[in-house]
Amino acid sequence: MSDPSVAPAQAAMIRKTMRIGTVRTSIKLEPDFWTYLKEVSEQRRMRLSALVNEVANAAPDRTNLASTLRTFSLVHAQLRTRALHQELDRLMVAGNNQDLLKVMETCPLPIVILNPERQIRQVNRALVTWLNLDPKATIGQRLDNVMILRAPNLKDMWVHLSSGHMQRGSFSATYVSPGRVRTAQALAVALSPLGEGQPRGSIVLFETLSGRN
Repeated sequence: MSDPSVAPAQAAMIRKTMRIGTVRTSIKLEPDFWTYLKEVSEQRRMRLSALVNEVANAAPDRTNLASTLRTFSLVHAQLRTRALHQELDRLMVAGNNQDLLKVMETCPLPIVILNPERQIRQVNRALVTWLNLDPKATIGQRLDNVMILRAPNLKDMWVHLSSGHMQRGSFSATYVSPGRVRTAQALAVALSPLGEGQPRGSIVLFETLSGRN
């Protein structure tokens, strides 16, 4: 029996046929890229084929449309993540943790809010969809009981975030369930304390998504 925690060398590809300009073209991409492109098209309130045409028209010298779409997805995700980090920094300075709930619900990246003991207090829809979790069953669990977390000095990182000696830290996260493996690079950002001298919770964003069913 194969180990479900070991991802295959290449994820199954999905082929879609659509009209690019006046030519019907077959495009083959990994499922994660199609999912991301679909999310972007829905946010822009346009059809997926319209977004693909927009990307194709913006790169007339492309040699491979599939590669162009992958590059677009990665650059778009990087810019979106950078904008979200700036918004989080602004909210941290303002000390308004309540607004984080509004930000995380509109964020396309999976997010959890943790208390100082790393128990999950809030999840957004992107995380529920990504891991196919039951939100009610997930709230209250420790993050490290839900996912495998790895980083040098990980225990010290959580202590420093809780005490306020560190504002952010990064680690890798892996979620394994029967027939499902999800991996990500995660960024933990310390939240403002509820009171002076009180330990801090944190908000965790999961980036660079990959996985398989």
